This record gives sequence, C-alpha cells and structure tokens, in this order.
Amino acid sequence: MNPNTSIYLDAVRFFVALVVFASHANYQRFTGGVPLFEPVAGLGNDAVMVFFVLSGYVIAHVAATREPHLGDFAASRLARLYSVVVPALLLTFLLDTLGNQLDPSLYTGRWYEMDDPVRRFAAGLTFTNELWFSYTRPFSNGPFWSIGYEFWYYVLFAAAHYLPPGQRGVAVAAVCLLIGPKILLLLPVWWMGVWAYRVAQRPRRPGLVTSAVLFLAPVVGYAVFRHAGGPDALRDLAYSLLGDEVMREQLSWSRHFLGNYVIGALVATHFVGLAGLAPHLADMPAAAERGIRYLAGFTFSLYLLHYPLVQFFSASVPVLGLEDHRAAWVVGATLATVWAIGARLERQKGPLKRLFSSWFTLRPARPAMAPALGA
Repeated sequence: MNPNTSIYLDAVRFFVALVVFASHANYQRFTGGVPLFEPVAGLGNDAVMVFFVLSGYVIAHVAATREPHLGDFAASRLARLYSVVVPALLLTFLLDTLGNQLDPSLYTGRWYEMDDPVRRFAAGLTFTNELWFSYTRPFSNGPFWSIGYEFWYYVLFAAAHYLPPGQRGVAVAAVCLLIGPKILLLLPVWWMGVWAYRVAQRPRRPGLVTSAVLFLAPVVGYAVFRHAGGPDALRDLAYSLLGDEVMREQLSWSRHFLGNYVIGALVATHFVGLAGLAPHLADMPAAAERGIRYLAGFTFSLYLLHYPLVQFFSASVPVLGLEDHRAAWVVGATLATVWAIGARLERQKGPLKRLFSSWFTLRPARPAMAPALGA
C-alpha cells in the first residue's frame, strides 16, 4: 500500500473515532452539551459506516498481501478483537457498577442494561450480541453493537476468500443463515471497502485529474446529502415500506440502511480516488507521520471504551463537586483514561496472535489470491 494512502487511512480512522466519541460526549445527560462538538452531533452512525468501509478496504489488503492463509487471517483478527474486547467488557461492567452507586439517575434509561450479566458477557465474547433480530447490549456500552456486525463480516470474507470453490458457497450460505438479515443488511457497506481496494489495485488506475475528482466529489456529495436531508428522507422511505415495528424492534442499528448505502458508496469512491492520487503527492514529514500513527493506535480503544467512561465520569460529577466544569471533566478524564490504558491494550495483540496461531493449522486451504483479488 502506498505510504501516503496508509497514513491517510490511519488519520481517517482516528478522526471518525473522535467523531463517535464527540457525538456521545455531547449528550445532555453526560455533559450538558459541548459547543465544540455540536457540528458532529448526530453523526455517530455515519462515522461507523466510514469504519465499515475502511475495515473492508484494510481486510482486503491484508488478506492479499500479508495473510495468505486462513490460519494467519483468523489469528490476526481474533488477536485484534480480543486485545480490546475483553478489557472493554470487564471495564464496562466495573464502571457501570461503580457509576450506578454514584448517580443512579444516569443508569435508569434504555442505554443501560444490567440484567443477566453472564449472558451479556457471553454474547459479547462470542460476538453473538446482534444475531438475527436480537440486541444484547453489554451493560452501558452501546457502541459495542458494531463489533457484533464486523466480526461476522470477517467470517464471511474468510469463507469467500480462503476456502476452495467447492466449499465456499456452502460456508457462505451457512454463515448467512446463522447471522440473519439484520447484519446482512449492512454487509454491502462493508463490502464496498473490499470493492474499493480491488479497484485501487488494478494496473490501470485513473489519471491524476480523475483521481482528484473521485477524491473530492464524495466529500462535497456527503455535505449536500446531509444538508438536503437525504438521511431523513431515506429513513422515512424505509419506515413507510417496512413499518415502525420492523424498523425499530427488529432492524435496530440497521434501520438507516438506505442512507448507509449512500454513505458507503461515497466513502468507497473517496478511497478509490485516494489510491490514484496518493502516488502523486509528496511524502508526509516524518514527524507528522509518527504523530498520526501514534494517535491511530488508540482508535479501537477509544471506540470501545469511551461510552462507559463518559457515563462513569458524568456520574462522578456530583460527588466531586464539578458541576461548573462538567464538560471539561468528563471529556478530559475520558480521553486521559483512554490514553493511559489504550497503548497497553494494543501491546496485547502480539502475544494473543501467537496464542491463536498455535491453535490453527496454518497450511493454506488453497493458494493465496493475487493482490488484485480478481478485480
């Protein structure tokens, strides 16, 4: 991958994690609202769709270049997930238990579910929290829902990419039957990232001007789409077709699927333009590159830890007498905590990968695909 492309993708993933954090920290019940975060209020779901496309892009890249065997792929994905998922579940339970003692009023809404904790832990650890029409929230950690989608996208990709042709169709069908329509409804968004990578790897790439247009036009298109009320219009259309009960009770996080398709297509096009534009750009200064790589290393930790931290530090405000500084305390303490523990969590990937690698037979099920993945 071109270094400029890689650096840019790292910057994007950290930025969208900040957007998710800011959109939640801006809630009235947590901070009373943060003026600096107002521009991204309500954009959390859009940011997750960027994550989905980015994930598909990166997964296609590592499968084509660094993880030629199914065992390599499985060990890397599980190590990446469990290095943060397990601490996030434990920390969420601990923070919620303490926070509920400090300020029970913050833990009485639909955003906090504490009954049957063993089942919630198990669902989170096995990524079965969103199968079919179920919704098992791990205590207060709302953002965890997307992990219950993304894991199964990894599984579907692995079945389609690594298994022999005679087994591929059966495996993909079995996984689809297991996970159900809700997760599959957003699969096209994730797969747009795979498509973008395959297009970007074609020998004949778009020229400089075309690449610049593909890079910039989606940014303008997204701004117009939001300003014109596109997401609301598509949501209302889906509600009119499927009904309120199906949309809210059964589709849950997938209910914005029509608007998500538009966002996914815009992001994928943006990445295609990036791949064509990046080779023409000057190299980024080493100091800036190190800074972006460093911050990007906290992305997963920020995403999975911020919500229970924001809620806990908000619950601590009355006890500490910080009502006049609520927003600064909640935001600052959350970011400081993520910084303090995020790097330590990331360092667990290496040992976990070695552990998982010892569990798998690393001989390929078939020869690795060429980098272009048949594009």
